[in-house]
Amino acid sequence: MEIDDDDLQLKQLRQALPLAGLSVGELWLRYFGIGGSAGQFEIEAYLYAAHSLPTLERDLVAHAINERFMDLGLDVRVPYSADIDPGQQES
Repeated sequence: MEIDDDDLQLKQLRQALPLAGLSVGELWLRYFGIGGSAGQFEIEAYLYAAHSLPTLERDLVAHAINERFMDLGLDVRVPYSADIDPGQQES
């Protein structure tokens, strides 16, 4: 089954969040601090697949968590929209 880039990005973000050791509120603060415009409720709804976000906002969420991984010295990365092959298959 083909999945779109939003689904794959969200799946990887949800898997990465516990590893980053961030609450949704902490992730939102990091996201907001780098220019994100969605509210905390919208980010939480996005993480539970109850709300979609535009590509730029999704990438800012990914960037916020990727910065956390850099702070922790972890070689983990949530992909940005441009990194995802739209034909990639779900594993």
